[in-house]
Amino acid sequence: SGIDAGEGIALYAECLRGRVFSPNGLLKLVFEKPAGRILGVHIVGDDACELIHYGMELVNGKRTLLDLTSRLFAAVTFHEMYRLAAEDGMDPKLGRKRRAAA
Repeated sequence: SGIDAGEGIALYAECLRGRVFSPNGLLKLVFEKPAGRILGVHIVGDDACELIHYGMELVNGKRTLLDLTSRLFAAVTFHEMYRLAAEDGMDPKLGRKRRAAA
């Protein structure tokens, strides 16, 4: 048996900084169901090398999607995508709707 895993995705275009400066890219969280523990982070786009360090802390700290949704991120940073991806993992229908609008 393997790990029952899910994913949450956020596009750069969904956050304010992405819309203004660089709309091409995405952040994906891989998490263990049903606990929501974050197992991995994938980032493609500008400043990925800066953003991945926070993702490493989430994995090493055994953080969950719920931990991310309860955090406040500055609106003008790409880090807001972590919360958006966590929300997508918890409610994929809402995430698809938000990505379609971006």
